[in-house]
Amino acid sequence: MQKLKGVGDVLSRRFVEAGYDSCAKVAAAGEEGLKKIKGLNSRMIQPILAQAAEMIGEARKTRADKVQELKQKTDALKVQLQEIALDVRDRFKDEIAGKLGRKLEKDIVKVLSSLESVEGKLESKVKKAGKGLAKAEKRLEALTGAKLEGIGKGLRKARKSLKRVYS
Repeated sequence: MQKLKGVGDVLSRRFVEAGYDSCAKVAAAGEEGLKKIKGLNSRMIQPILAQAAEMIGEARKTRADKVQELKQKTDALKVQLQEIALDVRDRFKDEIAGKLGRKLEKDIVKVLSSLESVEGKLESKVKKAGKGLAKAEKRLEALTGAKLEGIGKGLRKARKSLKRVYS
C-alpha cells in the first residue's frame, strides 16, 4: 500500500484494517469506500484511485508484452546509435580521420554488439534488461550534441549498463 503516493505507514495500516490490502481492492472500493478511511484527505482520493488503477494495469501486462516492449526499445536504441554515428561523422570529419575515429567506430560496434546480446537475453531477464536498456538510453541521449571526447566515454558507459544484463 505504501507504493501509493500519499499513503504512509499509518494510512497503510488503516487501508489494511478496512480490508483494502491490494491495489485491486483499493480501485474496486472507489471513492465511496475510501471516504470511510479515517485520516485520508478527500483531495487525495482521486490520485490514489488513479495510481491503484495504473498499478493494476502494469501487473496485468503479460511477460510476452513486456518482452515485446523491450524489443522495440532495443530497435529504437539501434536507430539512435546509428544517428549518433552519422552525427559524429558529419560534425567531426577531420578529427575522426585517424586513430580516434577507429577507436570511436570500435566503441559503436561494441555497443551495437551489446544491444544484440541483450536482445538474446530478453526472454530470461526481463526486469534486468528493462533497467539496463533504460540506463543505456539515458546515456545515449546525453551524447546528442556532446563533444568528441565525451562521445567515446558515453558509449563506453552505455555499453557497461548493457553488459550488466547479459554477464
